[in-house]
Amino acid sequence: MFTFGYPARFTADEDGRLVVRFPDFPEAVTDGKDFAEAMAEAADCLGSVIAIRMSRKEEIPPPSPAKRGQRLVSVPLWIAPKLALYSATRQQRITNSELARRLGCRETVVRRMLDPAHATRPERIETALELVGKRLVIAIEDAA
Repeated sequence: MFTFGYPARFTADEDGRLVVRFPDFPEAVTDGKDFAEAMAEAADCLGSVIAIRMSRKEEIPPPSPAKRGQRLVSVPLWIAPKLALYSATRQQRITNSELARRLGCRETVVRRMLDPAHATRPERIETALELVGKRLVIAIEDAA
């Protein structure tokens, strides 16, 4: 099972703000005035870096194990299902055309499903995931 949470290191800078860095995404850096704001900004930053990589058709690494002093930041819900489909199709080397054939739709529909900026009905992504042998599971945990 692929968990959609990436480790991040929260460190205070010289102004007392919490700077957040992701080992799996060196280009992703954000901050906040306190932990709550830094965590919210971290989730937004993580969603943005994943969306950018998806739009560029770049590799998105699986989350590395969290090390001591790191916190997991969940992938935002608006991008998580698209990331699941993107990762599954890349891992299995399924082209957009092949997925479209399996779904019985045009390739442009699949392109929009994988476009982070395009709103796609979750049911549509869920169906596509099933066709590549995956199932989307939502879990709730106690907040740390």
